[in-house]
Amino acid sequence: MTSIRQRNQRLILAAASEEFAAKGFDATQTLDIALRAGLPKANLYYYFQSKENLYAKVLLGFVEPLLEASAVLRESDDPMVGLQAYIAARIRIAREHPHIAKVFSGELLLGGRQLPEECRDLLYAEAQRNVECLRSWIERGLLAPVDPEHLMLFIWSATRTYTNLGWQMAYITGRQVPEDADYSQAAATITRLVLGGVVPQRVGAIGGLLFAT
Repeated sequence: MTSIRQRNQRLILAAASEEFAAKGFDATQTLDIALRAGLPKANLYYYFQSKENLYAKVLLGFVEPLLEASAVLRESDDPMVGLQAYIAARIRIAREHPHIAKVFSGELLLGGRQLPEECRDLLYAEAQRNVECLRSWIERGLLAPVDPEHLMLFIWSATRTYTNLGWQMAYITGRQVPEDADYSQAAATITRLVLGGVVPQRVGAIGGLLFAT
């Protein structure tokens, strides 16, 4: 059974995510968060002590889904399966946590100046494991000889488009808020582009002509 404390903390975190996503950290007022949560302003300070601590909790709430998404990349020894699952997982995060995803992306664009050290360490270690996974696949000839760091950066940037460039997506799709079909199409398109670029090219010759399969 959910306690009053857990319920209030969940309401505050959800409201804070929406306020930070809409206004950024500096412009967000704790009173606005309290009003959105439907709780007294004093509750914010009782549970989280400061706006900075609350912001850090919002950011940390996005780390676990990111770590789970990274885990699926390495669960399969087949890079085609692993990459497809990883892209789908990152797109699913954007769909299921749109406000926190926007806050997190905005913080990264500012250089991660308020990213908690714990969060920073977890993400760095996970990124290194992901890159090493890609490098292993490349060295074994399972992927084309691309740069693993830049491949990972490409996947990150492509899957963050729906949180970073929402206003541009609205112009393209004609919808202010992406629908489930948009996320599905995004995952399919990004997967096709990534896999099409990393499939190993096997070159042979027939009648003096080179071909790739």
